[in-house]
Amino acid sequence: MVGAGSAVVNTYPLASYTFGTKEPKMEKDTSVADRLARMKVNYMKEGMRTSVEAILLVQEHNHPHILLLQIGNTFCKLPGGRLKPGENEIEGLKRKLTSKLGANSPALVPDWQVTFFWLSSVLSVNS
Repeated sequence: MVGAGSAVVNTYPLASYTFGTKEPKMEKDTSVADRLARMKVNYMKEGMRTSVEAILLVQEHNHPHILLLQIGNTFCKLPGGRLKPGENEIEGLKRKLTSKLGANSPALVPDWQVTFFWLSSVLSVNS
């Protein structure tokens, strides 16, 4: 039973999706300390910036799974990133998802279906 204020999210089998590879995109920083230092410099120059991340849910073996991006050999993260100044969250998230997960062909732009859930400030996405 779904309670008041709850939402239902449709999940689709992992086999419904096609996966390929993209050229590796190297991280800007080699350590957490380097990342924090870069973020501090950016904050001093640009001020507060909004970022978005997506939770991509699929179903495999009758259970929901979250897909993550693998960065290098040891690090995984949710897809997303910083918004451009004045960019709204949905369009910015679609832009980030397309750049990180979409095909390298302009003819194959995904039609991302974005659903917001403000549970602990989490944003959820269905594709």
